[in-house]
Amino acid sequence: MNKKLVLILVFTWMSLLAWCQTRNLDYYINQALINSPLLNDYKNQVSSSVKDSLLVVASHKPQVEARSQLLYSPAYHNFGYDEIVTDGGNYTAVLGVSQNILNKKIMQNRYEAVSIQKQTAGNASKISQAELKKTITEQYLSAYSDYTDYLFNKNFLELFESEKDILKAFVANGVVKQTDYLSFLVESQSQELLISQVKSQYMNDLALLNELSGINDPSWYELADPQIEISGTPDISKLPSYIQYRIDSIRIANEMSGVDMQYKPKISWFADAGFLTSYPWNFYQHFGYSAGVSLSVPVYDGKQRVLSKQKLEFEENTRRMYQENFRTKYLQQVSQLGMELTSLNEMTEKIAEQLKTSEQLVSSLRDQLNAGNIQMTDYINSIKNYKTTSRSINLIKIQKLQVINQMNFLLTH
Repeated sequence: MNKKLVLILVFTWMSLLAWCQTRNLDYYINQALINSPLLNDYKNQVSSSVKDSLLVVASHKPQVEARSQLLYSPAYHNFGYDEIVTDGGNYTAVLGVSQNILNKKIMQNRYEAVSIQKQTAGNASKISQAELKKTITEQYLSAYSDYTDYLFNKNFLELFESEKDILKAFVANGVVKQTDYLSFLVESQSQELLISQVKSQYMNDLALLNELSGINDPSWYELADPQIEISGTPDISKLPSYIQYRIDSIRIANEMSGVDMQYKPKISWFADAGFLTSYPWNFYQHFGYSAGVSLSVPVYDGKQRVLSKQKLEFEENTRRMYQENFRTKYLQQVSQLGMELTSLNEMTEKIAEQLKTSEQLVSSLRDQLNAGNIQMTDYINSIKNYKTTSRSINLIKIQKLQVINQMNFLLTH
């Protein structure tokens, strides 16, 4: 029996401990950054670019290959290929080597292309991190708003419960009507239902926050008060989303240069050694080697070069228009968010004054209710007004944090 009691106490303590666990915004952001497969993909892309640079070097080194061919072409009477052409067969086994030369500009173009890929992956990673932080913060604020609503309504229910025994005594003494007491019970029951609904919404938003952060944990957690402040300056030139336009411009210029490189004369040297014979039985008498230089000069390709460069010019024009549009919207968004934050600060001051007045009214009406000088409905209405005003302040606080989160997404650090 004692062991069972101990187990019950242990499980009860563990449940209370899990219930009281608290997590903050930084925890969820860090987990999201660690668990994001997209960020891991970008990280691998940056690492892969190092291998791409080595591939560029390797592709311009001498290329060695072994080649062999056994070709038998029988001819007799009026059947078979012309022996003058085929020699009756071809038996080859050589080791060849070749290398392009005078290709310094081609290598520079390919190195630059690899560098651009690395910059693109690195910058995309920064954009993804900023977007992920913004998304996690938005969801955290949504869940935190539900959590504060839950605590807020729970405190009001406790206020109702503290008044219940007093009202029972007033009803027994005839100070308060039975109908007023029933109205009070209805409000108390409605408050209990509201708490249940808010709690369910909080658990849903908390589950979504865990999902976005890559966390598999259905437990109840309290959320710490988010400490979000404006950080950074509105310098668009350092914003990763804007930097991407510059990277795209460099990429297009590199691709244009690459098109021109395809039409430059190409020179390469080659050599091989082995045996080549039309009669396999004396192949050992036909070992030898050869060497030479090849030159390739493009003459006409049906205007592919012109068409390719025109396509890239269209892409550059499109990029430039998107860049200008981004700049215009960016300045508008920063300005609009600044004005919205100023308006919310002014509203907070006004509602704070209103809350003080409402709190004084509730306190005064409570004293009058205890003295039997007012009806219960007047007291309940004053509590409702105080509750509405208090919730408005909480909602404005969440709105301010949401605006700051959006501003921080646009600012550079």
